[in-house]
Amino acid sequence: MLRDLLLLLIVISGGAYGFWLMKGVDRFLERSRGDRTDENSEKQQKCAVIFSSREEPELEKWFSNAGFRVLSVTEIHLQKGWEDAGYLVALSDSDVDNLSICNLMKRTCPQSAIYSLCNDRSLKKLYRKTGASVVYDRDELIQRMELITLEHEMGAA
Repeated sequence: MLRDLLLLLIVISGGAYGFWLMKGVDRFLERSRGDRTDENSEKQQKCAVIFSSREEPELEKWFSNAGFRVLSVTEIHLQKGWEDAGYLVALSDSDVDNLSICNLMKRTCPQSAIYSLCNDRSLKKLYRKTGASVVYDRDELIQRMELITLEHEMGAA
């Protein structure tokens, strides 16, 4: 009988030790999952695509301050990270390039807001078909983007 009691105590203490050990493993896994979700939330951060033949540091700064990851693009092709694009700003001097990137963005990211510079007013109808908000003056587009980023910042606050 004493032998059975000692055996029972050994089994219970082994089970308690195993439970304590697994609880530590669970805490470790939870912490590592928490780190991964932080990384995933950074990856899932919305981005703003700026299509232009020259750098736009002012625009990049506004989008960065509003919490967007900024992708500056000079060529018309899909790039990694476009699937979560919130905005496209097309500032090229070529209407063909602007229309092409607007079409590409409309097909790959239909939820994104598209803003474009229209150099030839007769092409306004084509821009509208791509879903782009059209502006005829570069400075006006820059001012509009400043207002949009300020609205986004205020909405996030």
